[in-house]
Amino acid sequence: MLAGAGLLGHLASANLWAQGVAGAMAPPAASPAPLWVVLSERNAAQEEALRVLRGGTALPLQAGLWSDWAQWEQLGSGAALMLLGVRALAAWGQRQPPLLPGVPWVAGLLSQSAWAGLPAALRNHAHAAWLDQPLPRLAELLRLALPDRSRVGVLFGPATRAWREPLREALQQRQWQMQAAQLHESDGPAELFAALSRVLDGSEALLLLPDAQVVQPSQFQNLLIAAYRQRLPVVTFSQAHVRAGATLGLFTTPAQAAQQMLDLLRHAQQPRARLRQQWAAQFELAINEPVARSLNLQLPAVAMLAGALMQRSGSAHEEGSR
Repeated sequence: MLAGAGLLGHLASANLWAQGVAGAMAPPAASPAPLWVVLSERNAAQEEALRVLRGGTALPLQAGLWSDWAQWEQLGSGAALMLLGVRALAAWGQRQPPLLPGVPWVAGLLSQSAWAGLPAALRNHAHAAWLDQPLPRLAELLRLALPDRSRVGVLFGPATRAWREPLREALQQRQWQMQAAQLHESDGPAELFAALSRVLDGSEALLLLPDAQVVQPSQFQNLLIAAYRQRLPVVTFSQAHVRAGATLGLFTTPAQAAQQMLDLLRHAQQPRARLRQQWAAQFELAINEPVARSLNLQLPAVAMLAGALMQRSGSAHEEGSR
């Protein structure tokens, strides 16, 4: 019995040894293809997005600045390509790289207007998550936050010119009227404030859109003062604007944008996935309580307002899908 057990033990040991030798001689398993992430710059927003991307995928992630890529062709060896910000996208497009069959591209951390200015060859092959809010969501926010008002002033610049009629329609569906003015690339502060005066006249709120011709950093405080003098709340697209004195902000954080990019990546990895280019899916709200009180505004609590807004406009971001 003992001899038999010893023999069996030797046989088992020999078998395990043989398996070990075979394992050592076998070629190593191929490493999974990486997820390439190209950044436009090193700043807090892009680093925040990158942390979410790292934590949200099982793929090995390789990240770097657009200016550091010496061999753009290596991106073809990846499982997918993510481009953060307009500089990374512009650099990718300017190099006119060969199409990457089977490698999905996902773009994010950029505005819809910046996206529209990129080459069509790039836009026709990339999924995208824009930072901008869908226009029906903006209109719904006004209706929910300011239920006793119905007239809003809006300035449009070159980047948001195409939004004018869709925004007007979204507002009209909610019984709001829009007082609008158009700014041009050559317009300076004098033209800006002349147009602002026209749209504020007869309005009950001012809605700011993400357009550099309208929201000029050197003139932003003067813009807020002009609205405040007429006792009008300013609704904006930036948390920083709310800190600076705007009444209410609706915006998407870099982390939320990165999560939407991951959702797009999972979609893009499905067989015959349809190209998707979307407005912001998630959002946050911020209220400047001292400014609201000074205007005698009784705004809903942020959590209540955000919940109602998501319920009524939760799928509005899909309007950008193709």
